[in-house]
Amino acid sequence: MSDKNIARDALLEIGTEEIPASYIGPATAQMAELTAKFLSARGLACGQIATYATPRRLTVHLKEVCDKTRERHEEFMGPSLKVGKDADGNFTQAARGFAAKFGMDPAKLAVKKTEKGEYLCVTKKIAGEKAEIILKELFQGMIGKIYFPKTMIWEETAFKFARPIRSITAFYGDKVLKISAAGVKSSNWCGGLHTASKRKIIIPSAEKYYGTLKNNCIIAAREERRDILNKIIEGAAKRAKGAVIEDEQLLDEVVCLVEHPVAVLGKFSENYLKIPSEVLITCMKKKQKYFPLEDDKGKLMNYFIGIRNGISENQEVVKEGYERVLEARLSDAEFFFHKDTQKPLAEKVEKLKGVVLHAKLGTVHDKILRIGELAGFIKAGTAGVFEISDAELKEAVNLSKADLVTEMVFEYPELQGIMGRIYAAQDELSKEVSRGIEEHYWPISGDSKLPVSDAGCIVSIADKIDTLAADFSIGLVPSGSQDPYGLRRMATGVLRIIVKKKLNISLGELVEKAFGVLPENIRNSVSAKAQLLEFMKQRLENMLEAQGFKFDEVRSVLATGFDDINDVQRRLEALKKMRQEADFAALAAAFKRASNILKQAQKMSIAVPSEVSRELMKEEAESALYSSVVRIREEIISLIENKEYAAVMQKMVSLKPDVDKFFDKVMVMADDADLKANRLAILQFTVGLFSNLLDFSLLQQ
Repeated sequence: MSDKNIARDALLEIGTEEIPASYIGPATAQMAELTAKFLSARGLACGQIATYATPRRLTVHLKEVCDKTRERHEEFMGPSLKVGKDADGNFTQAARGFAAKFGMDPAKLAVKKTEKGEYLCVTKKIAGEKAEIILKELFQGMIGKIYFPKTMIWEETAFKFARPIRSITAFYGDKVLKISAAGVKSSNWCGGLHTASKRKIIIPSAEKYYGTLKNNCIIAAREERRDILNKIIEGAAKRAKGAVIEDEQLLDEVVCLVEHPVAVLGKFSENYLKIPSEVLITCMKKKQKYFPLEDDKGKLMNYFIGIRNGISENQEVVKEGYERVLEARLSDAEFFFHKDTQKPLAEKVEKLKGVVLHAKLGTVHDKILRIGELAGFIKAGTAGVFEISDAELKEAVNLSKADLVTEMVFEYPELQGIMGRIYAAQDELSKEVSRGIEEHYWPISGDSKLPVSDAGCIVSIADKIDTLAADFSIGLVPSGSQDPYGLRRMATGVLRIIVKKKLNISLGELVEKAFGVLPENIRNSVSAKAQLLEFMKQRLENMLEAQGFKFDEVRSVLATGFDDINDVQRRLEALKKMRQEADFAALAAAFKRASNILKQAQKMSIAVPSEVSRELMKEEAESALYSSVVRIREEIISLIENKEYAAVMQKMVSLKPDVDKFFDKVMVMADDADLKANRLAILQFTVGLFSNLLDFSLLQQ
């Protein structure tokens, strides 16, 4: 490889105090994106862009970076030849001034022919820019551009970062790039494994960075740490003759909490297994980041796996420490559980009157009353779908939030609903009621499981639509990527349950009812209702596209109404099926043309008669189309009423010959005003017959 094509690795490591696990993934993604964009803009070629991250370092590693950008030629356009030379062929002041900018004699200016004529121009050779200069600029700027949800200021320059910066390692090949941030200058060293040593690790070059860290017990790549973590917890579980209860989210979090994972198998007293397993698992995972184990029958064992950060020294001491800490946690949980179960769940409802939800929305108890009204409305409006009795539904609603004032949920908010179900079962309430208490929070995320019980489905819809109406009424509306109250998830949850259970419920009436039960001072906001319905429409659009429907299909169907969500689904399925037919594309294009002509007439303020006049028909093609539509009209109306949309689409295709002939032979926008109006009426009569199915103008070819 010649000197002109030397390629070396480049690297930036930002060494910090411990960064929150949830910040690490987004931060490294930003570093990769910033690097790619910067190098592309500056024309510096490199191979792979890799990122590494641990709790105490964020790193971007550029493989095989060329030592300079390519030499290039850039063309600069000057005045036109007519302006640059006078009638005698002498250079004008405009030409001389242009040449002077480049230190040239005007006679050396080139002439370039363009579409606009001949122009004077200059072509300059731009030498390649050194990679070292570009990389220094990249790394210096990048440190301050990484976004974190929260930042700290810890030194006199008031530099902001997720956690205090303690070292900066920056290389191009084996050369240290001189940059600085937050009063820290770059160097050829970085911090070692925090739990093992405070000594510095000397990095010989960017190429040897990863291997040097690995030799010092630091696994810089998250993917490699994850693989190691999987293997060591599996090995520890086998020693206990159990299996790890899978939790990808916990695994991802622990990967970002350690630099060198080592598994520690611990044990706790079997007496604690008398506490509900959900409590024990949550205690281990959420508080200690331990992995619980289960036996071959799926029953929780009194073993756990903790992950220490560092080499396997004094393992027994570490194990005893982990067990001691967990013992204290479980002892507290046992106390909370016994205290909570001293009184039935129903006696805790009264306390909800003291829990303020929002100054304008009242207490949690007020919310329960609203949920009760909405639940009754939903059950009455979906007659025959749900078998739950009114008494059971009322009990499920009344107890749905009761566990919020328990000791256990106060300590472990993640257990809301779950503890309600457990305590309701302890009080010997029906399975329908106890399951409904837990399931009314479902779905917890956009694609997580839906409630199964009748109580869970009804109360989930009621709870979520109340929250949506309440928040929209007081202006707590999601904007951009910000959705602190999870309203998008709630709206999607409502829609998913309606679709899953095939509920024949009016979305408009549901929203109207939800606003109607709000406190009187905020219930009558017309704009908030419209805003919420549009919000629900957007969520439905996203949900349907995720199911595999094309975006133009979804929008064309939603444009004609989405009050009945299951009807939307049926119309979409019929459209998707019919779109595969050979004749449908051409017919849809013709109907789209008709829709656009009618919209054009509306913009031109042309009055379209509600009735078609046969006397004004001059062409056989217009008479034929009208007659065909009249012939199938009653059948179409009947099919639409019975929601047989596939059959409707087939009937629509039968009109294709007449529609084609109409557009071939008939001038719709005729000079004669009466003819024009009548022909527009024919189109309106034809398109209007299918207007409740979809908006053809939104379909793409």
